[in-house]
Amino acid sequence: MNIKIEKMHEKEKLDIAKMITELMNYHRKLTKARKEFYQTDEESLETVNEWNEEGEIYKILHQEELAGFFYIKFGGHNAAWLEDLYIKEAFRGKGLGKAAMNELDKMLQDKGILAMFVDVIPRNTRAIEFYQEIGFDHLNMIQLRKNYDKTLDKSEEVDLLGYKFKKY
Repeated sequence: MNIKIEKMHEKEKLDIAKMITELMNYHRKLTKARKEFYQTDEESLETVNEWNEEGEIYKILHQEELAGFFYIKFGGHNAAWLEDLYIKEAFRGKGLGKAAMNELDKMLQDKGILAMFVDVIPRNTRAIEFYQEIGFDHLNMIQLRKNYDKTLDKSEEVDLLGYKFKKY
């Protein structure tokens, strides 16, 4: 598969911002969030600028066409955090995400990174399955949530380590 990952250039900010909007609003649909929580392209452009200061945005190219992006942050102990991964809908289901992750793995190992972490919302079972398939096999951290606004509560439950939680 003809795949490359490269750092995002200034001229690609708007294209990346539009993909961020799609990604964030996909998550909001998964969690059945109210429309007021949906993200706009203008907010996503601000996100691109923030991400550029805090980490690195890599574009995913397939046959020289922009197909998606990664957002990576680096931390102590030679660790990296895959904050976000997005593949445009037209490129999904063709192995592009796995090929891009293989390229990212090589790049991170070349940089001396010893481990990579990723957070996934429990309702995003497709992402969980994908990450397991490409080698994420250690449970590192559990994030718990407490809603003060009870209209945000969910009803579906999940068992985790012998405890019951509502699946967000």
